[in-house]
Amino acid sequence: MTNTFDWVEIRTHNIETTAHFYASLFGWRISEKETAEGFDVWIFDTGGEPRVQNLRRGGIWLRPKSEALGIVVYILVDDIEATLDRVTELGGGIVSPKAPLGAGYCAHFTDPSGNLLGLYEEKKAA
Repeated sequence: MTNTFDWVEIRTHNIETTAHFYASLFGWRISEKETAEGFDVWIFDTGGEPRVQNLRRGGIWLRPKSEALGIVVYILVDDIEATLDRVTELGGGIVSPKAPLGAGYCAHFTDPSGNLLGLYEEKKAA
């Protein structure tokens, strides 16, 4: 199907450190090592079933002029606070702590290369 999200690319200047960070943080498997356009590309596999609804959707979100712009990829986790603890243990940084967002919670972090990503946690049923 065309005109839909197809790829998530995390750019880095240190592929080994970045691969270790995500494999350790989320348990992603590094399944292939390739070269594209003369640069190394290590393919990761999250191992989970994609949330198809969210792969087809996205949002264009107005942000204050004081914030950096860019595209933020969100990763669904069971426990944002535990994940943020691992982020700092593995050399990443916390940009924003857990906060309510819609039907759940979000937070933002940077990996050791400075890439910004988001975390999303669904609210637990009472």
